[in-house]
This record gives sequence, structure tokens and C-alpha cells, in this order.
Amino acid sequence: MSCSNTKKKNIMYVFNDTDFGGAGQSLLDILTKIKNQINPTVVIRDDANVLDKFTQLGIKCYKIHFNIDYVKMGTVDEDKRIQDIKQSYEAALELLPVIQKEKIELIHINSSINNFAAIAALKAKIPYVWHIRELMEEHYKCEFINQELKISLYKKADKLITISDYVKSVYYKKYGVETIKLYDGLSIERFKKELSTRGKFDNTFLVASMITPEKGQFDVIRAADILVSRGYDRIKILIVGAGARNYVWALKKYINKKKLTENVFILPFHNDLAQLRSQVSYTITSSQNEALGRVTIEAMLAGNIVIGARSGGTLEIIGSKEERGFLYELHNSESLADAMERAMKFEDEKKDELRLTAQKYAESTFNSKSYCEELIKIYDDALLMFKDNGRDKLLHFIEEYYKTIKDNNRNEMNIPVNSYKKAALAYPIVLKWLEIRQNGHSLSEYLEYKGVRNIAIYGMGALGRRLYDELENSSIRVRYLMDKNPDDISSVFEFKEIGKKMSDVDTIVVTVISSQDQIIDELKKCGYDCVIGLNEILDSYDII
Repeated sequence: MSCSNTKKKNIMYVFNDTDFGGAGQSLLDILTKIKNQINPTVVIRDDANVLDKFTQLGIKCYKIHFNIDYVKMGTVDEDKRIQDIKQSYEAALELLPVIQKEKIELIHINSSINNFAAIAALKAKIPYVWHIRELMEEHYKCEFINQELKISLYKKADKLITISDYVKSVYYKKYGVETIKLYDGLSIERFKKELSTRGKFDNTFLVASMITPEKGQFDVIRAADILVSRGYDRIKILIVGAGARNYVWALKKYINKKKLTENVFILPFHNDLAQLRSQVSYTITSSQNEALGRVTIEAMLAGNIVIGARSGGTLEIIGSKEERGFLYELHNSESLADAMERAMKFEDEKKDELRLTAQKYAESTFNSKSYCEELIKIYDDALLMFKDNGRDKLLHFIEEYYKTIKDNNRNEMNIPVNSYKKAALAYPIVLKWLEIRQNGHSLSEYLEYKGVRNIAIYGMGALGRRLYDELENSSIRVRYLMDKNPDDISSVFEFKEIGKKMSDVDTIVVTVISSQDQIIDELKKCGYDCVIGLNEILDSYDII
């Protein structure tokens, strides 16, 4: 295919992730189509696991050290702001020689999660196109560390691309920036399945995405529980994806508790979902405020009936009048169960019409050929219209600010150091616990020996979860969980506040090894008399 007859341009693409998600796969799809019309150079993070994907296409790839520039809402502080600008500027300096060596004419930044490539473009005096794919606050409940700098760099971009009308609207309202809506292009031939005029439908559903609270898998599991109570005891739901261990653990516990082990299955991440899509009739997109929803598009092409939250890009793809699938109200499991039931009860003939309509829409709207042609036009316009437009003033401000902070190293290594410290502290605990188990004992024996029958667990990290698992089928009942920072797990389990009394608990077991003594003292000051550490339980097996 040919996207343009003009001279090949030297374009740099900045790949921001460590692995392939929707943004990365979209970039890979386009480079596969477009690399014969341009000279692409790809920049990846130094800790990314994606190098082979690009080198297999014969594309030059460089590794640069850079960090993401967003955090959970409400956690931004001055140290983070300083380190973000420092790291971004230093990554831009590292990128400049690559720009010069490859004679880069334009930089295409593939997502919004860092600033270094935009700063490098300012220094190199070349245009940059910024591809906005994320809704940090609305979808991920995160915020940019230096939002004012981000907005300033957005406004100096030569072209801003958003991946849906929804994202376009949000960015205009929040940041006052005009963008070009350009739906992602997919390799249609890779995902499209030829549909028979009479499909075979059963009560099987697929949910494919990162397993996080924002993606809504818990809503799907609760909807499954509702449907089973309505008599749909043979439904099958496959939840597929990578996720944080603590959250996946919590979902599995809920599935066991609700006796849904024959209905809901959590499977690991799959590079190619084609086989799974061929085994199911329906695909559910349960995300909150999805920017677009690549998995919804892929499901349409594969001939699955799609069910999605009435939210963000999902609503845009399915249609507000359910022209191409079924909708439900976000975070409403009852509404989702109703939509799933409506889909299952829909006449087979109408299902065939619906999925054919959806497939034709996906094929015409998200075609990589049309996307490629539009992207080349965007590049041409950016190069043709390129001008300073106050860029030097912004660059001067960044450079002067960097001079004042370049020797600041506060908290730069806090996260990895803390992680290693926690692992080191847990190591002897795990070894002793393993020895106790190999000798045929359980920690429940100690609690029974002490006359304890009802406990609360303080600290739901790895050790807390293992204790919960060990006691689950014993005579010891875990009545409450406690944690100052429960993270994702709090969306599945209810956590007890430290100050709240628990008359039906005999003792609290603290599993946070790094600050066990301090936590025990704090709990006792709050009026809890019986508090013990996990260490005390493990040490007792030397004498019992």
C-alpha cells in the first residue's frame, strides 16, 4: 500500500510503556503498514521488554532512561515535582544525540505519560506530534506530577491527536487544547473473522484487559453471581489479563466465597486472544471512562456480541442507542446482569444482524489504511506549518529551573530501596513458615492453643494474604482486615478503621514486619488489648 508519494521523512516514535498494551499494539500495527513510506526510529525505556518486536520489523531502536510522570491523585509533593523535571530534562539530553544521528525531522510521542521527548524537540528545534491516549484522572484516578508544565508542552505541540471524541472533549474542557480526533487503526486482516449467516451462541463471555479496579472485573463477577441466582448456573466468564497479585488474589477469594468456581475463571495474559474469542459468544468491556477500547473493536471484528459500560469511548463505539451491542450503567452489577441476560435472550437471527453491523462498522472506522493516510497528512502539515511560537521562552524557563535543581537527589531511590528492604525482612519469615508447614503444622494451632477463635489481620501485603489463606479452612475465623494503605484490594474486601471497636475479635495479628512493634503499640493505644505480631506466632513453634 502507499500512503504518500513524497520523500521519506525521518520520524522518531517514542514508545512509553514497558510492555505491549493497547497503545503499544496500535503503534506496532501502524509501523508495520507505514515503514515503507517513512524512515522510523523508535525510542523505548531502558527497562522495556519490547525491543524484539521492533527489530523484527527492521526498525532502528534506542533505549533511553526515562520515567512515567503521573502518580495516584493526592500524592504529588514538591520532591516528586523536582525529580520529575530533573529526570525529564536529563532524558531529553540523552535523546538529543539520537535525534542528530538519525537526522530526525519530527517526533511522534505515542502517549502522555512523560515530557522528555517534547523537551528534546524544543531543544532540537523540530516539530512534535503528541498522541493523547490516556484519561489519567477519569480512568486511572491519577494525576500528572507537573500538570502546568504538561499543559504548556501540549500547547507548544505542532499537532495534538486524541483517540476518540470523548478524549477530545475532555482535554478541551480541562486544558483548553484543540486536538485532532483520530481513531486508532487496526490490522483488520489479523482480527476479522468471516461470519456465517447463522451463528452458534452459548452463554460464554470474555473480559480481556489489565486486571485492575478501574477495568471493572469485580462488577462482572458480581453480575455473574446475580445471574446464577436467576437460574443461569451454566454461564461461563473468562477474565483474561495481567494484574497486581493482591487484587487478583482478592477476586479469586470472592469467587470462592460466592461458589462461582464453575462459572468464573481468571486466566493469565494472552498475547493473542483469537482462540479465546472463537470460544465465546460475548465480550464485556467493563472499564470506567475508557479512552477508546481496543478490545471492544477487536471483539467486533472477531464476531463477538459486545456488552459495554455506558461510559467514555465504550459508549462511542457501541452507540448510544445500542446500535452495535448492549450497554449497562457503569459500576452497576445489576444493570450489567440485565444487559448480559438481554444479550443471551436476544433472538439468534437478530444477534447475527447485530454482530455483522458491528463488524462492518469496526472494519470501516478503524482501518489502518485510512489511519495511515491521515497520519501522513498530519506529519506533512506539522512540518509545513512549523514555527517557534514561543517555544524558546518555554525552553528557557525549563533550562533555568533545571539549573537550580540538577544537584538535588532527594528521594530519587526511595521506591526500589523500600521494595528490597521489605523483601529482605520477609525472607527469614517465609523460610521459618515453610519449615513449620513441612513439619506438618499450621499457624492455626498456636491460635487454638491460646484460645483464639476470631481474629483481625493487620497488613494485607504478601504475608497477610498468606495468613488469610492458611486460616481460611481452619477453625479460626478472620472477621476483619485492617491496613492503612489497602490499595486495590479495598474494592473487594471491607477494611476496618483502626479506631473502630471490634467486640467479636479475640486478637489482632500484625503481619507488617518492617514496623511491627510500632503498629502493635499504636493499636494498643487505640484500646485493643490483644495484639500480636506474626513473628510471635512463628517463634512459638520453637517450644510447642
